[in-house]
Amino acid sequence: MAEKVRVGIVGAGGVGGLGKRYNSHAGGYTRIEECELVAIADINEERLQQFGEEWDIAPEHRYNTAVEMYEKANLDVVSVTTHNLYHHGPVIEAAEAGIKVIMVEKPLAVSVELGRQMVEACDESGSRLITEHTRRFLPPFKKIKKMIDDGLIGDVRTIETTGARPLLHNGTHTVDYAFYWTDAAPKLVSGFLSDEPVADPGGGGMVVCESGVVVFINCIATRMESEGSTMIAGTKGRIQYNENRGLWEYGPLVETPGISYGASYMWEDIPDMPAEVNLDDYFYGAALESVNCFLEDRESVGTGRDGLKCLEVITAMHISHRTGTMVPLPLGEGLDQVEIRSTGK
Repeated sequence: MAEKVRVGIVGAGGVGGLGKRYNSHAGGYTRIEECELVAIADINEERLQQFGEEWDIAPEHRYNTAVEMYEKANLDVVSVTTHNLYHHGPVIEAAEAGIKVIMVEKPLAVSVELGRQMVEACDESGSRLITEHTRRFLPPFKKIKKMIDDGLIGDVRTIETTGARPLLHNGTHTVDYAFYWTDAAPKLVSGFLSDEPVADPGGGGMVVCESGVVVFINCIATRMESEGSTMIAGTKGRIQYNENRGLWEYGPLVETPGISYGASYMWEDIPDMPAEVNLDDYFYGAALESVNCFLEDRESVGTGRDGLKCLEVITAMHISHRTGTMVPLPLGEGLDQVEIRSTGK
């Protein structure tokens, strides 16, 4: 029998899995037969021991620092699930320790410069850095991606997508899958922020890409209010979905004599799509991607560079709102050090 992939987690709380949360990184890994969750690191002793007991981590593999875990636990894969203020250190330390696959919670970092350092450290060490933008790893979204890549809707012209605030903490998902559909390179950003007195409010904006694709992003609503809807419009048709309501539709553009524009969209359901996506499945998909990247020795479909792209777009939205200007990408020196300190709520 082949040895199982050895997995560790940095950061017991929240989405790490404290409280035996199955919609968590720990919950995702423990659904996969090919891997074993063997180690946990957390600076808080109480949380460390609670997590260890809940997920059956041996006492000798409960560590107070990530560095010690990397040195002693013989890991293949690690998930960094600390608050986003503290992603930078554990990721770089994991790369320096030679961990082959590193999954980091979204958002990648709190500034573009810190995110770039993380990506470069992994490039130098040969580690595979994955940003936990979960939609990329799930079958319904992979299916939409393939429909677009196969040319079903022609050349993509616009993407309109809505998500939830805060813009960095939650909206990073919305920004990410907007660019996942086309692999477009953003070049010009106009942004707006809501008037909440917090570092990471709601917001959104317009992004013009080098290919000519224009992306419209709206992350003003709360998670309770938002339905996560997206419209992808191309030269031959459209795809629209609302993952909360289980709406997945494809509308080819057909000639329709007798109407004012001479054409219309003939909407039909995309077959074999889920009525809803269970929250547990997002984390399972991310965990499975990490394990498969190790077993198959490949890059992820959601890399550190993909996370860096999202972070740069959202940072540009903040800068645009505050300066009243459109912001060109890549961000210049100094602007790449602007920090967005998300509360994670």
